[in-house]
This record gives sequence, C-alpha cells and structure tokens, in this order.
Amino acid sequence: MESKHHPTLNAATLLFVYFAAMAAGMVELSLAAGYLTGTASATPGMVVAGVATLAAGLAFLAWSLRGLHRNALVYARFALPVLAVAAAAHLAVTVTGISSLRSLDVSHFAALGLTLMALAGAGWLRRQHKTNDGGAHGQPRTGRLLAAAFGAAVVVATVATPGLAASMAGQHAVPHGEHGQAPHGENGQGSNPALDPGRHH
Repeated sequence: MESKHHPTLNAATLLFVYFAAMAAGMVELSLAAGYLTGTASATPGMVVAGVATLAAGLAFLAWSLRGLHRNALVYARFALPVLAVAAAAHLAVTVTGISSLRSLDVSHFAALGLTLMALAGAGWLRRQHKTNDGGAHGQPRTGRLLAAAFGAAVVVATVATPGLAASMAGQHAVPHGEHGQAPHGENGQGSNPALDPGRHH
C-alpha cells in the first residue's frame, strides 16, 4: 500500500511535541527549585533529585527551542529515552505519594502528563519518518496549522498551569491582584484606611 503524506498533521504534531516538552521543562525547573531550596533540601536525596530535575528541565527547554528553530524532530535518538526515564520517575513519585501519603503531587502528575504527551508525539513522528518522508515535500495548510497550534497550546497550558501553581515557586508567587499593594496588617486587611472597616470618619 502506498504511504500517505500528511504535512499538516506532522507539522501540528511537531508543535505539540515541543510545546509539551517546553512546558514539561518549566515544571521540571519549578520542581528543582523546591528540591534545592526547600526545607528538606539539605538531605542528599533531595539534592540528587534537585540536580536531576534541573538537568531535565534545562534539557527539555533546549531540545524544544532547538527543534522549533530547525522545524524538525531533532536528537530523537537521545530525546525519546530521556523522556521515557523522566516519565517513569514522575510516575514513581506520583504512585508513591498516592500509596503512602494518600495525596496527589500535582506538579509531578502534570510533569508526567506533559512528558508522556511529548514522548507519544515524538514516537509517532519518528515512526512516520521511518515509513515515509513525513510529508517533507508537502506544505502544511496555514489555517489548519494555526488552529492546531492554538489547540495544542490550550491543552498543554491546561496541564502545565496546575503543575506550576502547585510547585513551591507557584505557592510563593504574588497573586495578580496584589501587585503593587502595601503589605497587609495582622487582621488581613490592607493598610488603606478607607478599606479598614474599623476606622470611622
């Protein structure tokens, strides 16, 4: 049977892979910050976990930026095993937390989902490349590609946002509505007298 070329599908999948890898890299970096600067960061296990997640985060970001620049699946021979190992590590942490602590580590769960997205997409693209030219001689349709890119960004952001918010960096972030406001008092109210219900004119 003659192989079919799907340039638009391949291009959209490539964007999805790198969006997912980039978001996974950001979650990895947020996890690394928690491991290396948290209250238990002095233990050797936390240091090793922090260094590993830091390296993975930087590698995912570099890989995604390089691939987007080249508009191709780059370093697939090395990227796929790294993604698989990262997914396995996040799965182990997630399962351990659920079984022993009866709690779900949202950041690791988000990182697991993002790495699996990137791994599945990259594996599919590599298989396409082995069976045909991957549509290299065709041109993707701009409208469909833009719609696919928007959809991929929405899906990736939906998974990445809770993971980043649950990390230590996300928990210490200043809420958007409080930027530029004066520090709160002991009663939780702002220092603006007009907003203090205990003050009377």
